[in-house]
Amino acid sequence: MLSLLMFIQLAVAAPQPLTVGVGEPALVFGLPALNQAQAVAAVKKASVSLSDFVGVMPPNPRQAVVVHFFNRKRGSSTLRQLHRLQKRNESKGVQMLAVCASRAESQALTEWVESQHLNFPVIHDSHRVVSDRYGITELPMTVVVDAEGHVFAIGQPKGETAEEEIQSEINGVLAR
Repeated sequence: MLSLLMFIQLAVAAPQPLTVGVGEPALVFGLPALNQAQAVAAVKKASVSLSDFVGVMPPNPRQAVVVHFFNRKRGSSTLRQLHRLQKRNESKGVQMLAVCASRAESQALTEWVESQHLNFPVIHDSHRVVSDRYGITELPMTVVVDAEGHVFAIGQPKGETAEEEIQSEINGVLAR
């Protein structure tokens, strides 16, 4: 429970209010994947939508989706931790999904993401449409969404404790 409070408190410290809150419906989005092979493995197409995994009758239902907003300068170090979390929680119906909020050229980002050998899709929010809809002004930001498509937790886990904090939120959503 303590980590849940830390996770939510970090979101409260953000400079601008988010447009989504805990318990509210997550905003649906769809974007092209930078690592298309992982997208095809997850949803059988080269673009990924949150509604592919959660909400009303998703084609690839999951118990939870961890959506990690980042760019190469802020939050990319958490990608390896998400990779481990995907491996650890995949059999429990959990999906990691990273949203790269960067105006950088897609080809350069694709090469960089593919060099990371991640086991989950990384999608490109090149015009920051999704990030702006969520009200994200500071990166990284992580949103945990439950099977019904509601926000379970919001926070800014980073550094060495990010994996532990995110796992705690995953455990919380799975325990419901």
